[in-house]
Amino acid sequence: MDSELERKLHSIQSFSQVFRRICQGALLVMFLLLLACIAGICIGKGGVIRAFDISIPLSSLGGYQRILMAVVAVLAIAVPIKGLYHLERLFRNYTEGKIFTVASAGEIRQLGITALLWAAANLVWIAAAVVLTERRLPHSFYFHMDSIAIGVTVIVISWLMEMAAAMREENELTI
Repeated sequence: MDSELERKLHSIQSFSQVFRRICQGALLVMFLLLLACIAGICIGKGGVIRAFDISIPLSSLGGYQRILMAVVAVLAIAVPIKGLYHLERLFRNYTEGKIFTVASAGEIRQLGITALLWAAANLVWIAAAVVLTERRLPHSFYFHMDSIAIGVTVIVISWLMEMAAAMREENELTI
């Protein structure tokens, strides 16, 4: 490898190491947020929990409803945790110099799946708002269709990257 390519690879590895650490820190913050959210829902006296532009007042929820709301909140918070986890793994691959590999393409695919799960979490939150509260939903709410388009696009790109990486690996084995 010539010195220019080695310099670029070193830059990618350095950049990736920084972003890997940022992802690890964000994972810790999200985990703490998850614990605070569960505690707030289960033992909080009042307040409002808000996600996906829909607010649910905790004071209107009984014990059973609070437990179900905590489960729904855990599912919603688990989606960005999944995304951060796969970003951290992708940056780890890049730090190790494994940039155009099947493993990296797999992590990118998981990010696309995470975007699809974000849309599903939106639907679950809307359903929870309808089922767990005895009031009507606001006159309007948002369903994030953009998550579906982004997820499908990222999955297709990862599939193409995986095929290209497999072809490159096969070529390297050919004498």
